Parts: sequence; C-alpha cells; structure tokens
Amino acid sequence: MKQIIRVLSKIFIIKWISLFFIKLNWIYSRIWSHFKFKALVPNSGDSVCHYSVEIKFGENISIGDGVAIGPNSCLGAKSKIIIGNNVRLSRGVMVETAALDLTLEPPYEHYSKPIVIEDGVWVAANALILAGVTIHKNALIGAGAVITKDVPANAIIVGARNRNLREKQV
Repeated sequence: MKQIIRVLSKIFIIKWISLFFIKLNWIYSRIWSHFKFKALVPNSGDSVCHYSVEIKFGENISIGDGVAIGPNSCLGAKSKIIIGNNVRLSRGVMVETAALDLTLEPPYEHYSKPIVIEDGVWVAANALILAGVTIHKNALIGAGAVITKDVPANAIIVGARNRNLREKQV
C-alpha cells in the first residue's frame, strides 16, 4: 500500500490536485474564521482571529484595527473588554473579566470588572489577564504572565509569581 501511495504521489497531476485541495481547505477555514469572528464580535474593526478562539459575550467586546488573536485563546467578556489598535494576543492567551468573590461563603458568587488593552500591546503565549486590569500603550506581557494589576505604558512584564495572600477563613 505504501508503495502505491509513493508511486501515485510522484505523478504530477495527483500531486497538484492534492496540493489544490489542501490550499482550498486552508482558504475555507480562513473564510469561516472571519465570518465567525465578525458574527460573534460586531465591534471588531479590521482585525483577524483564529477559528479556535473561544468568545464569551461577544457583544461586550470592542476591538480596534490591526488586532490579531492567536489560536486557543479565550475572551470572556461578562463585562466590557476594549482592545485598541495593533494589539497582538498570542496562542493561548486568556482575557477574563469574571471572577469569584472569595469573601463570601460557598457557593461563591461571580462578579466582573472591565478590561482595557490599549494600542500597540503584545501579550505573549499563555498569558492570563484578569478582571479590572488596564494595560497601557506599547506594553509587552511575557509568556505565562498572570496580570492582576494595571500595567504602565511601555512596560515589559514577565513571570507568574505565586504568593500567599492570606489564610482562608473556614
């Protein structure tokens, strides 16, 4: 069977037909991705988004021009998410406006706060941006960083330092 496939792959027309269908599949996925993104996020400007991005509450998301959102990212917009122009969200970035209020007794209630990502920001792979944060112009967020506070303009933020805030009251 492998020999038959090798012989057929050497035939010029079969090779080009195979490449044609691969390219056609790529074009189809790009078109599907574009229409899905524009349908879920009506305020999306001239931006691109990978088809695997999870979008929650797309009507609460506003995206500027020139934004690129990488594969396997998640935009959870229970509150507003505002993304400026020329922003890059790399693979696996999570932007989540909702959180749990741990000051209450279980089951914990949800609350949400808006997130603003200004122009020219790059958020590297697998970073997590949490509720109530503003990332100012031209900041760079390193891979795997957990952003819980505002980021000043032109800052470079890296790492996900874990620290014990306090003991949980039982």
